[in-house]
Amino acid sequence: MIKRWLPASLTAQVLLLMLGSLILAQVISIQIYQTERSETLGLVNSRFAMLRLISVVRLLSDTPPELHREILRASRSESLMLRLQPDPVLPEERNAQYERRLRSELGFPPQRQIYISVETPDGLPAMAQPLRQHFDRMHGRPPTRDIRLYGAIQLDNGQWLSFSSLADKEPPAWSSRAILSLLLLAAVLAGVTAWLLRRVTRPLQRLTQQAEQFGRGQTTEPIDECGPSEVRDTLAAFNRMQARLDRFVQDRTRMLAAISHDLRTPLTSLRLRSEFLAEGEDKQRLQETMATMENMLRATLAFARDDQVAEPSRSIDLDSLLQSMSDDYQDQGNDVSYHSTGQCVYTCRPDLLRRALQNLIDNALKYAGSAEISLVREATQLLIRVRDHGPGIPEADLEQVFQPFVRLDDARNTESASVGLGLSIARTQIHRHGGELTLRNHPQGGLEACIRLPE
Repeated sequence: MIKRWLPASLTAQVLLLMLGSLILAQVISIQIYQTERSETLGLVNSRFAMLRLISVVRLLSDTPPELHREILRASRSESLMLRLQPDPVLPEERNAQYERRLRSELGFPPQRQIYISVETPDGLPAMAQPLRQHFDRMHGRPPTRDIRLYGAIQLDNGQWLSFSSLADKEPPAWSSRAILSLLLLAAVLAGVTAWLLRRVTRPLQRLTQQAEQFGRGQTTEPIDECGPSEVRDTLAAFNRMQARLDRFVQDRTRMLAAISHDLRTPLTSLRLRSEFLAEGEDKQRLQETMATMENMLRATLAFARDDQVAEPSRSIDLDSLLQSMSDDYQDQGNDVSYHSTGQCVYTCRPDLLRRALQNLIDNALKYAGSAEISLVREATQLLIRVRDHGPGIPEADLEQVFQPFVRLDDARNTESASVGLGLSIARTQIHRHGGELTLRNHPQGGLEACIRLPE
């Protein structure tokens, strides 16, 4: 399921993983920072409120009542609200630790009442709401803070000093500044990572292109061995493999050409000796056998020469090539038709491709008397079909006929120039284009050769 959503390229996958890890780490870090900062600010605000309360209580105890209002007005702040009331605001849950500390600092006897509560922002009871409303009236705006510490202290004159300490609300974790910082960090990190990955994958892309060209039989130069050590080792191994395969193919081709050439000398000698034999059936069969052997050697030499000739690849209009071949056969009186599909530009070796198609068309004309050619462009390949309306061949022989010097019984006659190399040569030429040649019996009758060429 996850693979469906992952991008295909290595660069995109690494970038996605890196950015996802960065965002996750950033979220966790901000949440931890926000929690720690909230707790720290709460302690600081509470400690500041306690010190201010101690000072105010001492001033109220040492000054006449007519100055109390001015003292309270001067002692109030945006984070601390103070007011004198005849009755206390009693908290629902008292904080004994803060009460003991305040009583100790003020030196109050046990009979003097102190009520203190430390509430969370969502735990403020209804009894403390008048303090918040009083603050709102003072500043003329809706509440932007949370009451964290509130209660009441009994003074010497019997009045109660009600207080409320307000803590600033934390700014949202994902503020515009935090988001901008994250985006900037992600952009810098993505740019550096993309540059590094491109440096690593660029040689691999050249390797892919080189392998594709080499698979099509094109002459390629060794790849520059650059990049990280692992990539350089891969490119070096590919260069060595390419050189070894080139040597192997060249040695095999030279050996095949040499053997075929050397066999022509004794074969010519046998033909001369046969001329001195008396006329008869034995002489005729011997000469027919030697003619077949000469055809086989000629075809083998032609195959070896084709393998040695390095025809350069170029772009052609494949539709025009097939149409011209069909017209040439028709001018010679053959029943060949082509179903055109419009212009189709393709990079190939035209002479090799033409000879492969000629072998297939000649076979169709030879064994069925007609041939139909068609070209279809698919998503990732080109499909060329050469179909006849003959009897076809047995399913078991569809692959065997591509073996060198394999002929079916219908083709075994001394008058035919067939030596069983036509389909083998055609498949080799298609393989040199990186394609595939297969045969199948058409559902409506006849044999169909299918050439699949990569785009």
